[in-house]
Amino acid sequence: MSTPGDNPSSSGRSVVWLSVALIALAVAIAVGSLIYGYAQDSEAEFGGADGQAEEVITEIDDSYEPWFSAPIGELPGEVESGLFALQAGLGGIVLGGAVGWYAGRRRGRSEAPPPATSAAASGPDPAEGHRESGHRGSD
Repeated sequence: MSTPGDNPSSSGRSVVWLSVALIALAVAIAVGSLIYGYAQDSEAEFGGADGQAEEVITEIDDSYEPWFSAPIGELPGEVESGLFALQAGLGGIVLGGAVGWYAGRRRGRSEAPPPATSAAASGPDPAEGHRESGHRGSD
């Protein structure tokens, strides 16, 4: 527990600055890669690699026949992006839940009181309470 007069430790400040720096670095890498990709081909579209792979394989071997086709068929772009968003959302929930669970578990270990080692610390003995009240059991 901290008291009002405590100053934050320098290690706490360094953790905050390290977190801010890492987040800024991640954002810079993401934005930089988007700018680089746009500069290479401004007409490029984001798309899946499945169709591109089939085109490349067909160029290499004209007799290529896909051995699997989707049972549903071709889905509209809105459905595909909706399914992708659902998958990303579920992944975020699972990842956030795991991080929260581990953080809570760690916090619980550090804030838990130490285990009682003496009889006085564990509370009154239930058998002692019966003797004091005059109750003798099965009379």
